[in-house]
Amino acid sequence: MKRANTEVLLIGVILAVALLLRVWGIDFGLPYLYHPDEPRYVLSAQRLFKTFDIDPHNLPDLSSSSFVYVVNALAYAPYYLAGKLSGVFQSPADIPEPRLLVTGTGHIAQSGAFLLGRIVTMLFGIANVLLVFWIGRRWLKSPVIGLLAAFMLATSPVNVYHSRLVTPDTFVVFFVLAALWGATQIYRSDERMPFVLTGVALGCLVSTKINGIIIVFPVLIAHLFRKSLKGFLNTNLLLMSAASILAYAATNPYIFGDPRDVFMDIVYEGAHYASGHAGMEGSSLMWYLGYMWQTAGIISIAAVLEILRGLRARSTEIFLLSVFPLVYFIFISSFVVRNDRTFLPLTPFLFLLAASFLVHLWRQIKGLRSERLRQISISVLALLAVTGLALPISKTVTDTLQLTAVDSRETSRVWIEENLPPGTKIAIEAYSPFVEPGQYSVQPFWMMTDHEPEWYVDNGFEYLVFSQGMYGRFYAGPEKYSLEISRYERFFERFTPVKIFRDGDYEIRLYRTR
Repeated sequence: MKRANTEVLLIGVILAVALLLRVWGIDFGLPYLYHPDEPRYVLSAQRLFKTFDIDPHNLPDLSSSSFVYVVNALAYAPYYLAGKLSGVFQSPADIPEPRLLVTGTGHIAQSGAFLLGRIVTMLFGIANVLLVFWIGRRWLKSPVIGLLAAFMLATSPVNVYHSRLVTPDTFVVFFVLAALWGATQIYRSDERMPFVLTGVALGCLVSTKINGIIIVFPVLIAHLFRKSLKGFLNTNLLLMSAASILAYAATNPYIFGDPRDVFMDIVYEGAHYASGHAGMEGSSLMWYLGYMWQTAGIISIAAVLEILRGLRARSTEIFLLSVFPLVYFIFISSFVVRNDRTFLPLTPFLFLLAASFLVHLWRQIKGLRSERLRQISISVLALLAVTGLALPISKTVTDTLQLTAVDSRETSRVWIEENLPPGTKIAIEAYSPFVEPGQYSVQPFWMMTDHEPEWYVDNGFEYLVFSQGMYGRFYAGPEKYSLEISRYERFFERFTPVKIFRDGDYEIRLYRTR
């Protein structure tokens, strides 16, 4: 009983840490919208709540992430009810929608209407911590492994950051872990309920984002380990498939509007990753290895060592836990486009494997006969553990401080309002400060280099706003993007710089055309 109480206390503390880290900075930027994807997800959820329109052609974003729209649309029900009772809203149409001038440049009249979606994602992010603990405790048969892995996930910089965004990636982690939990139960039991719940997790996963479906491999392997090849004829698999289809239909109502369009959205997502995205291209394998080291450090090495140890020991638990990260890592490394959110589903597996390795190493050290050698080994292990945990924690804190700091998008926005007269004709590119259209004659462009410098002069633009979020991606890879850089240089040489803002390690350039 005492041990159980200690476990409850410790996981409670870890969940509190996870909550505090995710709440810190959850309102970043508001009421201005700097993330490129969030406004479209919020707008899709709002339109589903307001109109119940299930025609995917009317969505501002892909229907392949419909679970995010559905769960956030449900969250708008109590939000609207509270506004209705307080007299703020008269109808659902009164909930303000995000105004998006161009990618990475938006505004919303009521921050709460946007913050609601971030809170929903945050709750799923905290649930991920609890799931990791439960898997470590039950599947790997160690509460210490569960607690250690849960703490790693709670403080992981990539998980903390994405738990604050209205995007599908944290939801993907949740359903991947739910399906993994189902796989462990399928391996241990012939009961039907684990198959049903696993099918529901898989269906919700597909309607969230297709990349996580690789988790089906450990699910099937767990079933085959128990039933051999005859398991393919087992009715429980049919039951799981039926549950998956029903869950997908329930969380992607757009298939009833136009199933072909839904399918094409899934195809488009894969084609996008294969074709390229400026600033996110290169050697995916080396980038992911580097990113893994930067965000997890020693933890990632411990995870790899545990995979090797588990294979050598022929451990079913470690093998089943290793299938997804190995297959998924090979899968994402084969694409041209690479980014942190694609790497995200790997992280809980790395933490579970790393925690398992550290606990195994601790058990080996405790069995040493030499007292002196045992003490030295314990000291080294403690140093490695503290160092391994310190890196992600420090990066999480550093990243959050930078996220919540006032950067050039805000200081340049204020400067423009204070120094340029109303009606000034301004061109902005993606990821620029929000220039109020009601006050200025604003025209957004994806890149300023969409036209030649003289085109802006001929069309009466007085000021041009350049953003590091756009041109910076090209200057970061001069060998690959020499043409794009030369186009920007023509602007920088042709026009007069009025002011260059570098607040918060983010650069905004304001140029005058005459």
